[in-house]
Amino acid sequence: MNDMELKASAQKNRLLALFLAGFLGLFGADRFYLGKWKSGVGKALTFGGLGIWWFIDCAAMLIDAFLHSLGRDTGFVKDARGLDLRYGLSMYRLKDGRLQRDWFTG
Repeated sequence: MNDMELKASAQKNRLLALFLAGFLGLFGADRFYLGKWKSGVGKALTFGGLGIWWFIDCAAMLIDAFLHSLGRDTGFVKDARGLDLRYGLSMYRLKDGRLQRDWFTG
């Protein structure tokens, strides 16, 4: 495996993180998935910061996924190792004025 393939395989799925944030984010599931276990414990103990932390995380991940679908390569939501997440909201993303496959790419 070359360095680019290794990095791509290590990236977490943005859609799964968004799903976890929306449905189990009050318990910190999205943070645990991204490898941020300390903030995941804090989020779980405070019940998503009484919903405020949950809302902010959901909004940030949704905006990040939307911007990725519009061609942005680097997002502001990262995993614990500082890697960008993979995939946007749609199967194809607009990149350099053309549609490119996003989901199901090697």
